[in-house]
Amino acid sequence: MDSRQRFILAYSSVALAPFVLLTFLNVTDLGTYISSYTIVYFALRFALNPKIRLKVDLLGLALLVLFVYFVAQRVFPVLGV
Repeated sequence: MDSRQRFILAYSSVALAPFVLLTFLNVTDLGTYISSYTIVYFALRFALNPKIRLKVDLLGLALLVLFVYFVAQRVFPVLGV
């Protein structure tokens, strides 16, 4: 099993935990789900360090953009912007 397959298997297994927990807690905010998946993705990415041939990690970039968007939606009203 190469590093990419190991990463995909680990991510799909670990990403199930936040989904089950947030569903059990009856969370309906999409930002919470995206944030938890982003944190899990980058934590596993740094831990397992798969050798992906692409120069740009499109999934990581998309998750990061969505994460920043949802965090900004929460922070800007607090700051009064």
